[in-house]
Amino acid sequence: MSSILNDNNLALNRWEIQILKCISKNAMTEKKVARQVSLNGSVVSELITNLMLLGFVQRIRKRRMHFSSREYFIATMEGLEALEAARRRGNSSIFWSQFTSMMKDNGERILLEFSEKSLAFRLTLGVAKSTFRLAKFILK
Repeated sequence: MSSILNDNNLALNRWEIQILKCISKNAMTEKKVARQVSLNGSVVSELITNLMLLGFVQRIRKRRMHFSSREYFIATMEGLEALEAARRRGNSSIFWSQFTSMMKDNGERILLEFSEKSLAFRLTLGVAKSTFRLAKFILK
């Protein structure tokens, strides 16, 4: 998955970078991470395991009751440093992916603010989302 460069810096692939972004702020379960990066749970599990072996991710177990617990994952300081190094080292394609990601996040935030105020806008947005998903499914 990850390849090692000559100067002992680790080059992370885009999925590993996305996973580190997700868990850099809050601890999350594998299932939540898989939803956010839109990958299969087994693939995310393998990627998180590789990041754990590199020392970029830490596992935390939280007990809900005496007999059940959940595993949460959070980025370590080394993981945050690797994420920052990947951002700094990035080329133009990473710049554009970060730019589009930022624009998408800002757009979603603005749409959510508008949709909270207007029922008609919320319904229109729901119809547009459903239409897009249907077209995406048909065109697969």
